[in-house]
Amino acid sequence: MTGNTALNQDFLLRTQSALAVQRKICAQPEETVEHVLGDILAVSRDTGFGREHGLARVRSRQEWQHAVPIRSYNELAPYVDRQLSGERRVLTSDDPYAFLRTSGSTGRAKLVPTTDHWRRAYRGPALYAQWGLYFEQIGTEQLTGDEVLDLSWEPGPPRHRLHGFPVYSITERPVSDDPEDWNPPWRSESWFTRDPEASSMTGLLYAKLLRLADHDLRLIVSVNPSKIVLLAETLKENGERLVRDLHDGRGIDAAGDPALAGRLAEAFDRAGGEPLLTDLWPGLSLLVCWNSASAALYRPWLSRLAPGVATLPFSTTGTEGIVTLPMDDHPSAGPLAVDQGHFEFVPWQDLDDGSPLPADSPTLGYDELEPGTDYRLVMSQANGLYRYDVGDVYRVVGAVGAVPRLEFLGRAGFQSSFTGEKLTESDVHTAVIQILGSEPAGHPHFSGIPVWGTPPHYLVAIEWADPYDRLDVQDTARRIDATLQEVNVEYADKRRSGRLRPLQILPLEPGAFHTIAERRFRQGTAGAQIKHHWLQKDSAFLDILRELGLVRACPTGM
Repeated sequence: MTGNTALNQDFLLRTQSALAVQRKICAQPEETVEHVLGDILAVSRDTGFGREHGLARVRSRQEWQHAVPIRSYNELAPYVDRQLSGERRVLTSDDPYAFLRTSGSTGRAKLVPTTDHWRRAYRGPALYAQWGLYFEQIGTEQLTGDEVLDLSWEPGPPRHRLHGFPVYSITERPVSDDPEDWNPPWRSESWFTRDPEASSMTGLLYAKLLRLADHDLRLIVSVNPSKIVLLAETLKENGERLVRDLHDGRGIDAAGDPALAGRLAEAFDRAGGEPLLTDLWPGLSLLVCWNSASAALYRPWLSRLAPGVATLPFSTTGTEGIVTLPMDDHPSAGPLAVDQGHFEFVPWQDLDDGSPLPADSPTLGYDELEPGTDYRLVMSQANGLYRYDVGDVYRVVGAVGAVPRLEFLGRAGFQSSFTGEKLTESDVHTAVIQILGSEPAGHPHFSGIPVWGTPPHYLVAIEWADPYDRLDVQDTARRIDATLQEVNVEYADKRRSGRLRPLQILPLEPGAFHTIAERRFRQGTAGAQIKHHWLQKDSAFLDILRELGLVRACPTGM
């Protein structure tokens, strides 16, 4: 990125232009909404799917709804399988060149077709607009190459193929030479490209710290906040090593920099040997990551790891497509990205267990949503996922122009509910933090696990080390259980009636959750897709803990 001012300025101007276009769309979305539906029809009519559903006769939103049923991914998968087998023009007239693999955090991994048209007309412009906001927020008038640490993408060559097609995650996709795609000027920088020899996420992040230590960094962009937390933990645990390597020139393909090493040594000493991100980069002014649903629980960590640094949300995006794009300084929600797909909504009730929507469910358009109301999303994208029951729930929290501002709440059925208690990640997080506090660990170090039985109960698996060793485990479990009853009245009712047994604590070895994350990384999951869950969906997580030997021998009081 350094050394080519003209290229950098062209890129910056392009992001500013894309942001301006997005804001105009929010002010007057009607024409864009019609254009997107027309484009989806154009790419789907002359296909196997189009002929099966009579799309040659479809012109309006109402006709689209009558012609195409709402489907889950499992119901769309046979069409994807036909594409994988080599059949042409199955879902789109522009055949896929690769398939994007989801993280599989909520079930079996999905394969999402990606086409040249979808990449150029949808994904590329959205990413330029999103970054335009971030540059605007840090007041950047020119790019020198020192401002950005991009953790949202780990480019590299495809590591897997299926029936001849490249298969990779959205955050590990290769760098594209397409000028219409997202092509940031740092795409070839050594700190950005993934080191194929990196065997751990910590090693990958340390290499970035080392190569960017001399930069005047102002902006860190990630998808998951957990990656920023791990970056900060890596710095705190490797401060002395960083100073030594900078002094000697190890790992940076350059001569040592004793002056920089000396300055950082002084700054790290002032921090008591536990440097924060702002000790390494004093000019840091903005962190970007998901800030809603369970990701919002990271906010206390981020404020401690980078005190005084503002946060903005990354786009609400999945492998299947982008749903919201941040347009202003709202901390957690953005307007619906009506230029990214054709979106429909079904009112959501908290009794919804996440089962697939009926194929003929009545839906609402973006202009029919009510503030303060929650909805399940049905999405149609030009990549071939038509009237796809995404399973995600959004709340309307205002508007940007004529477009609703949506905040992601989580998956439909994202509560754990043996007997109607509807326990959430936030409930578990609140109860544990109230009793144990958040200071002892600089990373997520506990998770709730539902355990079936007669009656069932919940375990809270906690990395158990100093200062917890001074606590009585059974008494701590009773206190967390009592707090959880205060937080969730339905849980309290089920506990009083005996339909749920008392909560228990499962002590884990220190660093257990990091060990599990690194294991997933070694197994091929992209670092940006590795998420921490404060509440597991079932007790299968126990098997992993035991398999890896992460359960501690019972401490005193157990």
